[in-house]
Amino acid sequence: MTQVNRGRRFKVVAVGTVVAAAVGGAAVGALPVAQSTSITHTADSIDAGKLYNSAQKKFEAGDVTGGLTDLASAVKVAGNDADILALQAIWSDQVDDTTARNTALTKLASTNATAAATARNIIDGVTAAAALVPDARPKNVVGQTAIVILGGGVAGGLSAPELVNRLTVGAEQARIAASAPIIVSGGAPKGSAAAASGMRKWLIGKGISASRIATDDASTSTVTSAQNTAAILKLRGVSDAVLVTSPNQLRSAAADFAGAGLKVAAAVTTSTDLSKYATPLTKDQQKGIRLESTRAAKIPASKTEGLLLPGSLPDPGPGLITDIGGKMIEGLFTGSKG
Repeated sequence: MTQVNRGRRFKVVAVGTVVAAAVGGAAVGALPVAQSTSITHTADSIDAGKLYNSAQKKFEAGDVTGGLTDLASAVKVAGNDADILALQAIWSDQVDDTTARNTALTKLASTNATAAATARNIIDGVTAAAALVPDARPKNVVGQTAIVILGGGVAGGLSAPELVNRLTVGAEQARIAASAPIIVSGGAPKGSAAAASGMRKWLIGKGISASRIATDDASTSTVTSAQNTAAILKLRGVSDAVLVTSPNQLRSAAADFAGAGLKVAAAVTTSTDLSKYATPLTKDQQKGIRLESTRAAKIPASKTEGLLLPGSLPDPGPGLITDIGGKMIEGLFTGSKG
């Protein structure tokens, strides 16, 4: 067989292998595996998975430059993966690399508009959260805006003085924005009562209408509070919120809410340690809330190595396997040299 024929045979075998795997793998054993491009794709997917996981670990450790280097390599292998592109945009913004950020966002928008919107929400949300200065005064709100009061599981439901402080300023905000729905959010650690149930009772006792108050008693962290609250408000067609919490939780909570798809239109805090948090976060100090925001957005902290990452290969479209791949396999079994 000439060199040209060997080249032609390789092309047929490669497509046949991919197609056979797609239709159940019945013919894979009959093909020369050593020449199959599926091996290349498998190796690429493993490399991309390792690079993605390595990047995420570096972001957790605060090594943004190292994480971005890993993502740049992963993009070469799995260039359409939404999570890789989203992280590349989000963390490029952390280091003020506007060119890399915008390039990733543009490519992401062309392949996954929802993921692109989420990445932009995180970028804008982290910037806004970092600039927030705690303020205990109630805010005037307009339009469809909810009041979200963050709590936490505490023994007996309401034994923590700071939780009562949050409820007090939350009730004041509820009276100023008399038509706004209210979400109280707080789950229950082991041996404790769910904070949300006690918070609701407390507000009702202060004259706030029970019909205004919904509870999230399943949250176990600020991240899950943001996710659960976003789901509750989505059902009501609400995407803006007045966030009520303590100064030390304000910025991380606002970033988490952005990741979950909620815009913090305003914030009200307790008076606890106000002066301690009066200075906006520097860019370096934003690493932590940026990481949390990606978790709230449910961008995976890791990917299973060895599995092909979503978007690594172009979508073949309907009919390709049947119309082209089927003919290739048919040719192989009938002895055609294609």
